[in-house]
Amino acid sequence: MSAMCDVDLEIYAGQTLALVGSSGAGKSTVARCVTRLERPDSGHIWLDGIDIAQLSSRDLLPVRPKIQMILQDAVTSMNPRFSAAEVIEEPLRIQSASRSERRDISAAVMRDVGLPPEWLKRPILEFSGGQQQRVAVARALSTRPKMLVLDEALSGLDLSTQAQIANLLLDLQSARSIGYLLISHNLALVARMADALAIMSNGQIVETGAAQQILAEPKHAETQKLLASARAAESRFALASGASA
Repeated sequence: MSAMCDVDLEIYAGQTLALVGSSGAGKSTVARCVTRLERPDSGHIWLDGIDIAQLSSRDLLPVRPKIQMILQDAVTSMNPRFSAAEVIEEPLRIQSASRSERRDISAAVMRDVGLPPEWLKRPILEFSGGQQQRVAVARALSTRPKMLVLDEALSGLDLSTQAQIANLLLDLQSARSIGYLLISHNLALVARMADALAIMSNGQIVETGAAQQILAEPKHAETQKLLASARAAESRFALASGASA
């Protein structure tokens, strides 16, 4: 796990904070601490006025439904032998929801993510990559979270599917006032989704502010380097596309 120091972030209901940095900067460590998959050595993580940073596993049980995480490769976080219903209802079983509650919630969140509830009985491996990611979103929504951590959640999808899932997430955020922590190297996606932006380097936050302002006028050298790298990659892709055409 990467070391972090003086990481101070605020995520508001209904808004998205994007966390961007080069590989090894500590972004995923932040995600694991925020979701309390890792316990930080020091510091505070406030949620609804409660510091969850040092809570015991038992005391975390009522907190965990409020913070959900969606990973890059959705299917790796699912039991391949499960149906969509079993995937979505798994966190509800942990929360001791009744069978009828689980059935009603799973059907509702399937509709919310644009999938027919009739597909709940399908094995998860029969879904396409984009559909699996929708099921992952449905599972996260099933506990009515206040925050979603999106750790490169769209990077494994083609551009068209990325755009569709991004629009879905924005619609869900608006409807449910969920706060998002978006971890991504895709600056086009950050520009589309983020309200605020934090740049991370060597375990520290080196620049924060409104996303559009930072993307337009980066001040820190690390931010300038990341933007230059992204533009160079876009240029190479454009040249390669033109050559293949």
